[in-house]
Amino acid sequence: MGLEVGKMQNAFQVVVIGGGATGTGILRDLALRGISCLLVEKEGLASGTSGRFHGLLHSGARYAVNDPHAAAECARENAILKRVAKEFVTDVGGYFVATSEVNDDYINKWVAQCSAAGIDIQEMPVKEVLKKEPFLNPTIKRAFLVPDAAIDGFKLVEANVRSAIRLGAKVKTYTRVTGLEIKNGSVQGVYLKNVISGQEEHVPCQVVVNAAGPWADNIAALAGIKLDLIHDKGTLLVFSHRICNKVINQLRPPGDGDIFVPHGNVTIFGTTSVIVNAPDDYQVTSSEVRKLLAEGERIFPGLRERRLIRAFAGVRPIYQSNSVETGRQATRDFSVIDHEQADGLSGLISAVGGKLSTFRLMAQVAADIACKKLGVEQNCLTDVIPYDSYEISNKKKANNYLCQCEMVTTDMLVAAVKGKKYFTFNDVRRLTRLGMGPCQGTFCTFKAAGYYHQKAILTGSKAANLLKEHIQERWKGNRFVLWGDQAQEMEITRSIYLGTLNLARLESEQNGM
Repeated sequence: MGLEVGKMQNAFQVVVIGGGATGTGILRDLALRGISCLLVEKEGLASGTSGRFHGLLHSGARYAVNDPHAAAECARENAILKRVAKEFVTDVGGYFVATSEVNDDYINKWVAQCSAAGIDIQEMPVKEVLKKEPFLNPTIKRAFLVPDAAIDGFKLVEANVRSAIRLGAKVKTYTRVTGLEIKNGSVQGVYLKNVISGQEEHVPCQVVVNAAGPWADNIAALAGIKLDLIHDKGTLLVFSHRICNKVINQLRPPGDGDIFVPHGNVTIFGTTSVIVNAPDDYQVTSSEVRKLLAEGERIFPGLRERRLIRAFAGVRPIYQSNSVETGRQATRDFSVIDHEQADGLSGLISAVGGKLSTFRLMAQVAADIACKKLGVEQNCLTDVIPYDSYEISNKKKANNYLCQCEMVTTDMLVAAVKGKKYFTFNDVRRLTRLGMGPCQGTFCTFKAAGYYHQKAILTGSKAANLLKEHIQERWKGNRFVLWGDQAQEMEITRSIYLGTLNLARLESEQNGM
């Protein structure tokens, strides 16, 4: 169950672990080189870090002073992705703005470092910037235009997978890796378990690429290898409307609450940096929400009065091989580890660290190492071959909308579950934005459940279960921003689902079936 496309073959050259941007990027890269490959993901695609970030395609300017190598990589990948993945990139541009508190020496150093990293920046008259961004703090003293952009990580991940599948790759979602087969100092296969059906299987392979994000250390541990990862939680806030037209960055040493990203009809603002003990520890706290709002008011006065619809967090997997730095001081560069060289275990590669902005380059490096081990001489093509036209179309038909906030149609709902034996409404949300608008699923989730049941895609019992799960998932992010308009909205949601639809009773009836 889960996403299983095509008949599974007995063995693969490469098994990729992790269904985020890096793992699916590696899958597509390998498939373009003619490598037989399988991707395994323990939940849905983009359910980890790749689905829990601010949606920013970095220009590199944020890292120019503290992390110049990562800055230069971001700058190069920014240009490549705008060319080959333009369907998923909204090239809004960005401003770095400095308040009076920021030292001129730092600003001048930042300008010089951006130039050294190959980042195209242009100083803009403050008056002109304030005309284009009227909610900005009118006391900002300098502003610079940078090539930042917004990127849809959900659709990018799905496009990686669909492109790879068309080239013959296979994908298993909701499937855990329970062990690695190791013989004579070499990885020779993986042991898998479907988390829905409980079915177990063994898949032989020649190479395993560990791209499990913040869970990469757990995968390495299956081979008896210690992988030192820092689990760095970042909290973000979602506003119900666009506060800015371009990405807005605070021009200062990187800190909490620096970035505002316009995404569709909303604005995503963040982030924080808190070291946590485990990759699943992404619980938002009220103090983090208050801290972000206080920081954001430096740039957008009155930010606390604007309507928040959600708070969420993700865990960054930061790898520090030769450093004790953590948090903001830790590099955002990536590492691809050949464990044959590092630990004497042939056939295992780990791709760790990095950012979504550099996922393609990270995938290229990992695929190069895998191909060398397989004796395959084929260059990377992901920097020159554009993505195929995206299949979750935005075709609009009159009276065909199920989600008015995000303009989600019935056609989009059908396309989102194509080829999937099992899915959740979170999987649908990531591809269509169902429930991501101001109502946070209040008026569209029950319609989607009914539609899938009407089309015999879901049984009544399964549709009701998924309905409950999705509303509960939305609540997890809503409950930390319940004041003003959002508190009123949540009372409407409660009335509909616990009152009119009697969801609590529905759950008890299903449990008795």
